[in-house]
Amino acid sequence: MTALERVHKPGDTQPLGYGDYMRFSKLAEERFGLRFSQKRRAELERGVKQAFAASTCTDLDEYYDLLQDSESSAIHTERLINALTVSETHFFRDESQFAALREQVLPQIIERQRSLRTLRIWSAGCASGEEPYSIAILLRELLPDVDDWAITILATDLNTEALARARKAIYGNWAFREEQAKQLRPRYFRKVENRYELDQKVRRMVTFAQLNLAADTYPAYETNTTFMNLILCRNVTIYFTEEITQRIADRFYDALADGGWLVVGHSEHSLVTYRRFQAHNFPGAILYQRSGRATELPKSWDWFIKSKRAPVSIEKPARPPSIDIQPPARPSPIAIPAEEEKVDPLEQARELLDYGHSEQTRDLLLELVKDGPRHAPTCALLGQAYANLGCWEEAEHWCREAIKLNKLALDAYYTLALVLQHQGQHEQAIDAMKKVVYIDRHHVPAHFGLADLYHSNGQLSRALKSLDNARRLLEGLSEDALVSGTEGITVGRLRDVIVRQQQQWGAEAAS
Repeated sequence: MTALERVHKPGDTQPLGYGDYMRFSKLAEERFGLRFSQKRRAELERGVKQAFAASTCTDLDEYYDLLQDSESSAIHTERLINALTVSETHFFRDESQFAALREQVLPQIIERQRSLRTLRIWSAGCASGEEPYSIAILLRELLPDVDDWAITILATDLNTEALARARKAIYGNWAFREEQAKQLRPRYFRKVENRYELDQKVRRMVTFAQLNLAADTYPAYETNTTFMNLILCRNVTIYFTEEITQRIADRFYDALADGGWLVVGHSEHSLVTYRRFQAHNFPGAILYQRSGRATELPKSWDWFIKSKRAPVSIEKPARPPSIDIQPPARPSPIAIPAEEEKVDPLEQARELLDYGHSEQTRDLLLELVKDGPRHAPTCALLGQAYANLGCWEEAEHWCREAIKLNKLALDAYYTLALVLQHQGQHEQAIDAMKKVVYIDRHHVPAHFGLADLYHSNGQLSRALKSLDNARRLLEGLSEDALVSGTEGITVGRLRDVIVRQQQQWGAEAAS
């Protein structure tokens, strides 16, 4: 088999060794509260490989040691968190739960709050924003005078890259899988090329913020997480340990106003974990309410509640009295059939890569190039997918193919620089990163990466010069602004890292 034939075959990536799995899973649990059992080992491996690929470390030992250094690892830690907490979602996900919200729960909350005209809703673990935006759209459907209400929709997530996508509010076809989403899309989105941009009126209803549910920063006025009427936290606590999950459930109870509701994912139901709440059954859904009246459990469960064993998920808990509230009159969604259109495979590949599906991205792009590479962005994206999988030779091949097709293929040069560094080719890596700076001298990640490469190569004066270039480019920018090309890193966070690096490396140079 020739080299070219080999890079055209998907192949299997080399898994992490058991020792690497153990130390990185322990790091994720201790640092972020995330638990990666043996069943979820593949998810951990994908995340570690992707974050490692974005670093300039030569091997996993160097990368692990870097993460231990809290002073200089902030950016790498952020990338690792983002890679480990990739969550794919879509608008109006889980029709049965949204039907319960639309027909019963939200109308009840609206009637209760009508005299005050205030609503407080929290989407905890909002990922790329489809869930809180779905709630905002639903409120606009239910409330004819919605703009006269003081509505807070707080959307939080640990993943800064996902929050960056959420703030942009531009989505591909895959985000509109549900029928209700397809029907409402013409009313609330405008088409921009092959994607859909959300209406500004809906976007302004949602406030995004980073928050770690495993931390003790809520409920609190500082995080705007008090007196909530509704909290949605779906398919999030499956990533946490039993102890942390119980603490989260208790904090949610305290964060809710009296009569407030909690919605969790189907796989997260447990009468024990949510025993402070009152469970309500709806068709295909169970929702929890802070009513001052906990769900009654059989006496025979006392031994289990007092124990520290894992809670048991049940499919059908004992049925408490369900609420029966008639929703107020509201406009019906416009029933417009979904438009038939072709899906751009390159756009689909980018979306898959955003959600951490590097294997699927690779396979899709290999189909596009099976008759020969003709499109530089396709080859560059394929190089990035292979890099995320730790396949350095294949990644290098496709980056160079992109550069052959376009000498100014900035993304290909950037990925190539990281790949060459991972392969121990330091001088070539520096040359590739310098090409990125030549093509775009305002590319902050390239200056920062070049500083790292120079430092690794023992060129301290040049490393400090590149750091200074990166710092100067950040001057005048808002602390909370996102640095383009950094996968969700803020200006403030990167500036802090640069200042610390300058101090450390300056001391090295002086000695």
